[in-house]
Amino acid sequence: MLQGDVTVDENSYIYKEEETVNVAVSKPATLSSIYRPAYQNASNAVDNVINCPSGLVTAHTQEEFQPWLKIDLQALYDIKQVTIFNRQDNYGFRLHDVQVNVGNHEPENSCGFYKGPAVVGDRIVVYCASGAVGRYVLIKILSLPEQRDILTVCEVQVFTEAQQ
Repeated sequence: MLQGDVTVDENSYIYKEEETVNVAVSKPATLSSIYRPAYQNASNAVDNVINCPSGLVTAHTQEEFQPWLKIDLQALYDIKQVTIFNRQDNYGFRLHDVQVNVGNHEPENSCGFYKGPAVVGDRIVVYCASGAVGRYVLIKILSLPEQRDILTVCEVQVFTEAQQ
C-alpha cells in the first residue's frame, strides 16, 4: 500500500495511511568525530542517497565511546519515524545498541532503540511514540563502559506527517 492510500477491510472499517515526508534531507548534521573528513562527513547521512556501495560515501565516526550523529531539522516537528540505512559494503555489524532521541534544544526524549547488530544493507525503522516533538534528532551507539565503537550510516530519514 502506498502512503496516503485508503483501504477498507472485511468489516467495512476504513483506514487511511498517513502521508509522511522526510524532513531531514539536506539539513545540517554533525558527527561526534569524522573518520576521513574529506569523504565521510555527516552530510552524507542526509543527502537523500540510500545506495552506499562504499564506506567512503557514508557518515562515519572514529572509534570512540558512544559515537553519535545529530541532525538539526531547523524547525519543530512531530516525528513519526526515523529510518536508518546501514552501510552496504561490509562491517554492517557495527550498527548496534542504537538509541534514537528527539528534542527541542538537545535531543533528550527517547524515540526508540535498536539492539542489533545489523547486517550489511539493513534498513532499520524506529517508530516514535506520539508526542515525539523536536528540532534535533540524535542517533547514538550506547557503548558499554570502556568500550569503543564506530557509527557508520548510509542515510537517515526523519518522517513527519505531510501538511495537507
